[in-house]
Amino acid sequence: MLFCLLGVSESALLPFLPLLLGLRGFDPQTVGAVLALMSAVAFAAAPTWGLVADRLLGDERALGFGLAATAVAALVFAATRSPVAVVAAGVLLWAMRSPFMALADSMALARLGPDRRGAYGGVRLWMSAGFAVGAIVFGALVEVSGLELVAPLYAALCTLNASAFAVVLRGRSLGRPQRAAAAGPRDRAVLTALPALSLFLVALLLTYAAYSAAYNFGSVRIAALGGGAVFVGLAAGLQAGAEVPSMAWTRRLAKRFRPGTVFAAGGAVYVLVYVGWSLAASPALLAVLRLVAGLGFGLTYVGSVLVIDELVPPQLRATGQAVSKAVAFGLAPVLGLLCGGLVYGYLGAPAFFAGAALVTAGAALLAGRTAGAGLPRKQPQLEHA
Repeated sequence: MLFCLLGVSESALLPFLPLLLGLRGFDPQTVGAVLALMSAVAFAAAPTWGLVADRLLGDERALGFGLAATAVAALVFAATRSPVAVVAAGVLLWAMRSPFMALADSMALARLGPDRRGAYGGVRLWMSAGFAVGAIVFGALVEVSGLELVAPLYAALCTLNASAFAVVLRGRSLGRPQRAAAAGPRDRAVLTALPALSLFLVALLLTYAAYSAAYNFGSVRIAALGGGAVFVGLAAGLQAGAEVPSMAWTRRLAKRFRPGTVFAAGGAVYVLVYVGWSLAASPALLAVLRLVAGLGFGLTYVGSVLVIDELVPPQLRATGQAVSKAVAFGLAPVLGLLCGGLVYGYLGAPAFFAGAALVTAGAALLAGRTAGAGLPRKQPQLEHA
């Protein structure tokens, strides 16, 4: 229920944010710069949220507070009009929503336990399913009502999620994890795995730098080719819908391949999509190709969650997931959107998507190397106070 509701709420904002910024008077290069700044703030804020969850509040309370704070920030964003105020409100909004995925993933992994960790994709797919339905419905709604509906709608959905979250998980919190007493074999194993972790974080950075740029400027490209909010929402919905079978499939893949290999396979799918986008000349074709992109996202996302869970101790699970999300959805968009905005603005869409394909191919090769890096296959069972 939590993952499904998060998917629905995010689908009301993410596909349409570049168009909303355009409506507020920003050109493509400036849209890229604004989104990059917002992502930079998320990069700084997400690990802090993770530490607060691990050491003070617990995952459940931290996520509930974040949902409520995000609803307030979305209303502030909806009320702003001047360029400076829009940027400031966007920064606040991204700081508040930055821990959603990390905390939800940490909760899911804690409840599954180390023996059922490979089943995580079967939980995560509910977010993609909610996002798929929501993006298509909200795309049609925004087409009729206008883009100014996006931010208030997102605020209302976050408020609903915070309320439902408090009711459903009341009395079911796992509580705060116990602090580690002293360094032991588990900590030494983490130190041994640091080279593999560093290599994987570089692959994660490059993959999602290309992905975030392609995702946002894909919406701009659809609009430039004559597609409106309906096509943008349809494209996002098709992609999220394709993530569902992809994530369901990862349960089988996790039994046969290491998570690094699963991630690399998703990167290879992205390369094919970006090549297709560089050649596409109609909004309908761009939207349909999002189906294939959804398969890639399912593999890379689930693969990254499982890799990170292998490399961090359970008492720092939320922090580890938050750091990976900060790299993938904070630092990577900064790099991708700044560079992508310049390439898209000065060289055009075909060169932009071709460049994304080249960067992703290199990242997939790096991620594939972590598959044989000797990562520990199991973590001790998570203990709670």
